[in-house]
Parts: sequence; structure tokens; C-alpha cells
Amino acid sequence: MLFDELLQAVPLYLSEMAPTKWRGGLNILFQLAVTIGILFANLVNYFTGKVAPQGWRISLGLAGIPAALLTIGGIFLPETPNSLVQRGKLEAGRTVLRKIRGIDNVEMEFKDLQIAARADAELIKNPFKNVLLQRRYRPQLIISVLLQFFQQFTGINAIMFYAPVLFQTLGFASNVSLYSAVITGAVNVLSTVAAIVVVDKVGRRLLFLEAGFQMFIAQVQQV
Repeated sequence: MLFDELLQAVPLYLSEMAPTKWRGGLNILFQLAVTIGILFANLVNYFTGKVAPQGWRISLGLAGIPAALLTIGGIFLPETPNSLVQRGKLEAGRTVLRKIRGIDNVEMEFKDLQIAARADAELIKNPFKNVLLQRRYRPQLIISVLLQFFQQFTGINAIMFYAPVLFQTLGFASNVSLYSAVITGAVNVLSTVAAIVVVDKVGRRLLFLEAGFQMFIAQVQQV
């Protein structure tokens, strides 16, 4: 009974901070923000690399600015309604939910949050047995694990984070290798923008399959 109630309440339970119509867009914008951040980091490294021999210290110090902003912003970030409900702070959860939705009548959604919180508390006693290891969830579990594995296996993280070093090993000069890393970051941003433009036209599943095919071809060529 609790599991059936959880399945009914999950859509609202997961989307309380972001309405359904905005959820996919916010996820895509998050990825875009990550790629833009990588590009700016490469630009900073390129320009500070010209300030020898203290350039790396300036670059490292500038990296502390966004980290400090995120930390300070986290202090003022409000609690989520479901977190408050799970900890028994019902009135506080109702107040935050009203603030997020901008309306006073949130009782139906608040009731869904309470149902989901009770069901979640029941499932969390043995999540592997109750959810993850059930036969009907096995395909999703396998795909999610393999997706993360092969994403790391392609070596993209090593390329993005150690691009200057990799380009130097190919014979590029120090400044040229940093400039090459900037180009790599720019391509990353443009690829993300292209994905945003076409994702709703061709569908996420088709893009996923096409990207998997590209990854497979790239790995075969390396071998």
C-alpha cells in the first residue's frame, strides 16, 4: 500500500522546487553552466599563464571566488519542503511550499509530500530489497550504472581537466597548449548549445543512442 502511494506522489514529491514544465530546461541549463564554467577556467588559465612565474597562483586564487560565492549562497538557500516534512517540521514545510508556489492553497500538494515522506521512510529501511533489486527496475539500474562507467571509460574527464598537459606532450608550447584547451572548452559549450536546440525536436532517446554510437566508434578507432 505504501509503495503504491509513493508511486502516485513521486511526481510532486520530486518536482516541488521546480515545476514539471521547467524541470528539463533547468537540467539542461545546469549542464550549459558547467560547460561555460570550464571554458572560463581555460580562459583564465590562458591569460594568467602569461604572468610568469606567478600565473598559477593567480589562477588558483581566482578559483576561490566562485567557490566562496557558492558557499555564501548556500547559507541563504532555503530548505526544501520535502526535507522539512521528512524531519517532522510540517508547518515550516507548508510555509516554504507556499512561498515557492506563490499561493496559499497548497494543501493537496502538501498532502502528497506527506504521503511520499511516509512511504519513503518505509522503503528506506531496506531500499535494495524494496526497490533497487526488484526485477522491474533491473534495466534502469543496469543502464544507469553502465552509462556512468562508459562515460568515464571514454576518458573525457582526463581530456577536459588535463588538456594543457596532454597538448604539451604532443609538442605544443605552454601558451599554445593553454590556447588549445580554450578551443576544446569552446567546442564543449557549442556542442551543449546544439544539444539544447535539437533535444526537443529529435528526442532524448534518439540523442542518447546516437551519442552512444559515436562513443563506440571513437573507442574502436583508438584500439
